[in-house]
Amino acid sequence: MLREHNVCNEPLPSRDAYKFDNVEDAVALFNCMVDMHPQPSIVELTKILGMVVKMKYYATAIYLYTQMESKGILPFSVTLNILINCYGHAGQMGFALSVMSKFVKWGFKPSAVTFTTIMKGLCLNGKISDAFYIYNKIVAKGFWFDEVMYGTLINGLCKSGETRRALQMLWKMEGQYVRPNLVMYNIVVDGLCKDGLLNDALGLYFNMLDRGISPDIVTYTSLIYGFCHVGHWKEARLLLNEIVVKDISLDVYTFNIIIDALCKEEMLLQAHVMCDVMILRGQQPNIITYTILMNGYCLNNEVDEARNLFDMVIERGVVPDVWSYNILIKGYCKINRVDEARNLMKDMFRKNIVPDIVTYNSLVDGLCKAGRITSAWKIVNEMHQPFPDVNTYNILLDFVCKNQHLDEAIALFKRLIFERSFVPNVWSYNILISGYCKNKRLDEAMNLFQGMCKNLDPNIETYNILLHALCDRQQLGKAIILLNKIVDDDICPDLYTYKILIHGL
Repeated sequence: MLREHNVCNEPLPSRDAYKFDNVEDAVALFNCMVDMHPQPSIVELTKILGMVVKMKYYATAIYLYTQMESKGILPFSVTLNILINCYGHAGQMGFALSVMSKFVKWGFKPSAVTFTTIMKGLCLNGKISDAFYIYNKIVAKGFWFDEVMYGTLINGLCKSGETRRALQMLWKMEGQYVRPNLVMYNIVVDGLCKDGLLNDALGLYFNMLDRGISPDIVTYTSLIYGFCHVGHWKEARLLLNEIVVKDISLDVYTFNIIIDALCKEEMLLQAHVMCDVMILRGQQPNIITYTILMNGYCLNNEVDEARNLFDMVIERGVVPDVWSYNILIKGYCKINRVDEARNLMKDMFRKNIVPDIVTYNSLVDGLCKAGRITSAWKIVNEMHQPFPDVNTYNILLDFVCKNQHLDEAIALFKRLIFERSFVPNVWSYNILISGYCKNKRLDEAMNLFQGMCKNLDPNIETYNILLHALCDRQQLGKAIILLNKIVDDDICPDLYTYKILIHGL
């Protein structure tokens, strides 16, 4: 509920003085102005609507617009563009498109901003094909677009995972009226790096250089992330040296990516050196930096070092977040010090930090691996916000199966479905199929596999479990049939698949 605020008795701000500390004041002024006689200019009301949108209160802006229209105040093209933008962010693209009829009704001509706003809304809502349908229709009519529109489409393609298509669009723009700019290049480079298409990303990077477009910190950060993500630290270091040579200011985000890569390569000393470099270059480590270092220690089973860093961070006045606690809780559980993990969760409650599903699942997993199934179930039964998810129950199923209680696991599987609205995923079925196979109940494993295929697509792990069981029983003919099914389902066999078959043969 918006708080009441009487602004009607106060003088109206000047044309360029619409600044609000909160949305309530903006709404109060808007409501006051629409009831004035004579009515204020639509330009003034549109400015307030724009301020509400900047504060990301899209539903509120839509409501204010309907109030304004109901009082007979007619919009102009900018107002309608704002309305389309609001519907797009609210996920109501049907209403956004219907605003176009208002342009016709009041004799306005849609501009490049109008069409760009519609296409941005479609992209935000994952309707890329619809955005391109509108784009092609308008281009066919000879309508020219600007960099913002092309950037919107390219960004939409990358966010929907169609990075190669975004790259093709970028190449297509070369030689046209609108040339690709640094922002567009950065969007595509980032998308290619996140998709692991590093050769394409590097090719685009060199294309930028050839065309006289200087890469910035965003470009380099994306490339460094891409190389670090696949463990190509040498290439990442070369890019880092290039940043230093060009005297480009590194930000905290870039440093964190590099430190994270060093930690994952178990180069903790170098990670600390990079942290010192970060401080020398005027950037203060944040909670993400420290949590990355903590994770590096935990990956190396040096949980006490991670805890010392955690305590040091608190002493320096840096507030830990859920992720920081999760790293430590998972680390303690990994080395079977579950009671210390439970104490950390209690500490979270004392500090009003709400544990998330990762916190609970890490603790449930730790208790199960320590053989404390009763304590694990107690935590699960106490979970309300968040509620247990499919992974929570899979952890319990896995424990029961691995402790040679297959029939109990099957009974639990069925009970969870009927009593707790449990919707099994591939991992759930893999646990039970593996249990059947290890207990030499291959026929039941195959029956469960057939039932699973009616609703879910098996993964390579599912097939490997069955192949292993078939080869162990020397049913090589059935194993070859299953291998053919893997290929037919467009699933790529992994190294373990071939090891199983070679061993069976």
